[in-house]
Amino acid sequence: MPGSSSWREDRSTRRQFVKAGAAGSAVLIAGCSGGGDGGTDTPGDGGDGGDGGDGGDGGDGGTSTGDGGTQYDKRFRVFDPITSGATPTQRHLNPWNPNQTGAWHPGAAMMDRPAVYSPTKNETYGLMVDSWEMTGDTTLEATFSDEWTWHDGTQFNARDYVMEQQIELEIKRFAADEGERADPVMKSISASDDYHISIELHDALDETFAVQNTIGAYNGTLPRGVFTKRDDDRWSSWHETLRNASGSEKEDAIGEITSASYPMLQNDDGDFALGHGPFQISEVGDDIVVMEKYEDHPHSDNINFDEFALKLFSTNQPIQPYGAGRVDASHKGFPIQDSLKGRLPDGHTLFREGRSSNKLFAFNCGAGVEGYDSPFEDPNVRKAVCHVFDRQSVSQLLEGVNRLFDWAPCRVPGKVMEENSHPAAQFVKDNFTKYGQNNTERAAELLEGAGYTRQDNGNWRTPDGERFRINIMNGAERRDITVLKQNLNDFGIATNQQQVDSATFDERRMNGQYDMMPDGSSANGVTALWALGLVPDWIQSITHFQMERDIPMPIGDPDGGSGTKTINVEEHIRQWQATGEQQYHRELLWWWNQTLPEAEMMYQPDAGAYNGSNWEMDVRPGILNGVDDALYIAPKMEEGALRYKG
Repeated sequence: MPGSSSWREDRSTRRQFVKAGAAGSAVLIAGCSGGGDGGTDTPGDGGDGGDGGDGGDGGDGGTSTGDGGTQYDKRFRVFDPITSGATPTQRHLNPWNPNQTGAWHPGAAMMDRPAVYSPTKNETYGLMVDSWEMTGDTTLEATFSDEWTWHDGTQFNARDYVMEQQIELEIKRFAADEGERADPVMKSISASDDYHISIELHDALDETFAVQNTIGAYNGTLPRGVFTKRDDDRWSSWHETLRNASGSEKEDAIGEITSASYPMLQNDDGDFALGHGPFQISEVGDDIVVMEKYEDHPHSDNINFDEFALKLFSTNQPIQPYGAGRVDASHKGFPIQDSLKGRLPDGHTLFREGRSSNKLFAFNCGAGVEGYDSPFEDPNVRKAVCHVFDRQSVSQLLEGVNRLFDWAPCRVPGKVMEENSHPAAQFVKDNFTKYGQNNTERAAELLEGAGYTRQDNGNWRTPDGERFRINIMNGAERRDITVLKQNLNDFGIATNQQQVDSATFDERRMNGQYDMMPDGSSANGVTALWALGLVPDWIQSITHFQMERDIPMPIGDPDGGSGTKTINVEEHIRQWQATGEQQYHRELLWWWNQTLPEAEMMYQPDAGAYNGSNWEMDVRPGILNGVDDALYIAPKMEEGALRYKG
């Protein structure tokens, strides 16, 4: 077992991880922010369906012929999205150790969770919990079903879940600064008996927000399932130490938890890790994890196939093995480039079609940054750059994968704007400033108002008389960044492209040592985009925006004909979550549009695919098209199924 010394040696990195929480409100969302944009690689990012070779198939025949292995009539084969991470034999199910973790893949298949939240529908569906209710302004109570058992036959009960959440809170309390909340929503959690839990919140919350931030949590690794077993000696020992110890003893326990590869998918004695979901591990190979149906799962009758397998390939793009019939499905990686669509199987069927990811310009707003002077401390300079951008010039470069975000920056998902599926979409279209139209006249007005001057040769100078030059950190491969640089150069603003490695990229964005950078993040629901752990925490930490700002009023008038209104972003989100009043949301959208810490310029559908000739997913639309691991969730639900029909 790794000792506490490894924890201390790597404390700054681990502290950043645990401060965000294994639930992933910041660090793991940040993983979405890095993939393809110059940050850290994200396992399973899927990308745009490039070519490349594929590794061996582990001798797995599956439902399609032609890959040379033993024939299985009912094995569902899924592209393993952790291509760039650990092999199956290296993976463990510890959600607090991000190294070589298998907590999501295959953990989310073999573990169940209390409830499933769909960001696209803003709905929560009970899974292990039968019911929940707000019994007070700050108290959420839930009742667990008595039908679940662990794969060794042990009864699952509410104390397993409470143990997991209490460990999470204790780790985050250790990492929190003095006076800082360990968790932005949950204050404490307890079980009154084997099936009833009570969650105390810091603030009064509308039930929808209370549920999606607790039993229906959906971001990161921990919400993929309940990983702690109350009668497991190691988990119970760590839990007791965290709850009762202090000082170095507690720190040592946290060091052990956050570095332990426990439990392994298969340990040295050959024993497989236990879960309580519809599938249990039966084989762990170098490039495959096979799980067989767990007959005692309460919804096992909905499953008409024998095995669920994750197949690992050397490529991180699923199109080659999927098109060749070597896997039946992929969690993500679609749509693909137009030039590759001829490879798709005849039964090609998309799911997760309600999900998307945004491609944004991110600005260093400079608040609290020392030792680096960003030209974008003034929101008007950020606005000017976005006005110079010519969005339409990008359209011919999209190659069938990305889409133009052809609306005003607003922090509403592109799919929602496209389909007009939420009142906020039309409100934005009717009222907000739309940048990206190469409006150089408006850009010049804004720069001159900020003290910039334009020389006779057309070049712009800063208020200090220096040539206005923007350092763009990474993103050289981004089509919109390429167009922006040309637009800025034509307008008289110099650009300097700085390509750095992922470690340097992460360090510089956290320290505010850049002018502009590309960013990318999941955009899967109107409310999900405003999670407390996302905007005032993660996005603020990389864009360094000022939390309290004056915004022009009324909404829709950037000149502020009625003056300004001061809002604190974090408090505004809290008020929205407490009351459900849409006015708070509208003012937050307007704040985003008028201060521009980031600006959406493209978005990309974030779908998965399966071969509908042999398989069928039958589950609520909110899960089918709105939940990131819908392939794992569909066979778990009472009103859901993943069926073999070949």
